[in-house]
Amino acid sequence: MRVLWREWKKLIPYFSLLDFGASPTSRVGWIVRVAVFAFALIVFDKRVRATVEPLLDARPPPPLPAEEIDDYAFRLPEHERKQIFADIARAEQDERARAIEGKTWDGHLWSREDDRGHAERTYFRSLATKYRVSLSVIYLVMDEGIRKHWPGPDGTPLPATSPPLDIRATW
Repeated sequence: MRVLWREWKKLIPYFSLLDFGASPTSRVGWIVRVAVFAFALIVFDKRVRATVEPLLDARPPPPLPAEEIDDYAFRLPEHERKQIFADIARAEQDERARAIEGKTWDGHLWSREDDRGHAERTYFRSLATKYRVSLSVIYLVMDEGIRKHWPGPDGTPLPATSPPLDIRATW
């Protein structure tokens, strides 16, 4: 233990080199100060570049294609868009049935709908992968199906509304 204390006492004068509140009193102090400052500047520069360069170098995404041929939209034929919509409608109805059956959120409609929306976003990512389209196209197909009143698996269109916000008193 004494050996350790003696070694520690030898190091104490060097800690004054790390006191950045006072001016360095030796040449070594100035070298340490400049080295630490240079290191901090390099780290800061790399961090700023990593954050800013992708924003400056990014190309804008290609615009979503408009209707090019009859019955085509978003580079998908209507039968494929209807298939995607059928998958969306089936998943939405299944999720609504699961929420009602499981009595989720104590029957609070808005919270239940919010929870369904989260499950929907997750499912939409898998649909985008399955059909090899962007996530935006999946949402556009859902919007088109709702606006055109395409039938869901039970033959009725999906509702275009959601319950109004009703803040719960308890969690």
